Amino acid sequence: MVNCNAQIVSIDKFDTANYAKKAKWNYQLSTGLEIDKQQQVLYDATNTAELSLQKSKNLYLLSSSYRFTYNGPTDILNAGYFHLRFRHNYKNKIQPESYMQYQWDNKRGLENRFLVGANIRYNAWRGDAWDLNAGLGLMYEREVWNYDGADTTKLPTDLTPITNNLLKINSYIRLDWKASDHSNIAFKVFLQASPKDLSPRIAPNIQWNVDAGKHLGFSINFNGIYDVNPVVPIPKFYFSVSNSLYFKM
Repeated sequence: MVNCNAQIVSIDKFDTANYAKKAKWNYQLSTGLEIDKQQQVLYDATNTAELSLQKSKNLYLLSSSYRFTYNGPTDILNAGYFHLRFRHNYKNKIQPESYMQYQWDNKRGLENRFLVGANIRYNAWRGDAWDLNAGLGLMYEREVWNYDGADTTKLPTDLTPITNNLLKINSYIRLDWKASDHSNIAFKVFLQASPKDLSPRIAPNIQWNVDAGKHLGFSINFNGIYDVNPVVPIPKFYFSVSNSLYFKM
């Protein structure tokens, strides 16, 4: 579940709702677009969609993101993901959760990444203003990397894309703060490592949502990833900062 995009940050809050036999849907959409006329027309956009379904004691979460930057006909950045998560007895202190994800990021050379896994989630604290929870489990990961984002001075002789199939330990911690009636700040950090070498990937995320009305608001996101041992010779640390308008149910 690591990439330079927020994953299940806003709709994660919906697991505080009471159990209900009738299906209850929630969604949030956000979009940001910037267009600049230079030698070419530069287009930069970040779009996310988050959807949740609550029924009985089950919670289903779907999140997706697509970010692109085009300089005229040139594709500078093309990245995104689809993430599906399921929780049972989601109001319990301890609960199981399972998930699957598909993602890509051409800037770093990640052609595609598929993962599936399961965690034990622990809801450590829930209050009027603060929520704290954490998860620990295992996942299977399949990645395909090319050298599009690699340092050209460190390229190997063989530029065949690298495919990895790994079993990894997956963990995260998440802190949510309701700063005011119309403002919410969430911090989440993922840590993943293979039992073979324990070289971790660490991905922090901070999201600040400010409501401008019942269904409209403004969001600022910081997303990062630090890979101790990258598969290809790319920088160990990447980050992105974005702002967008969001629409919610």
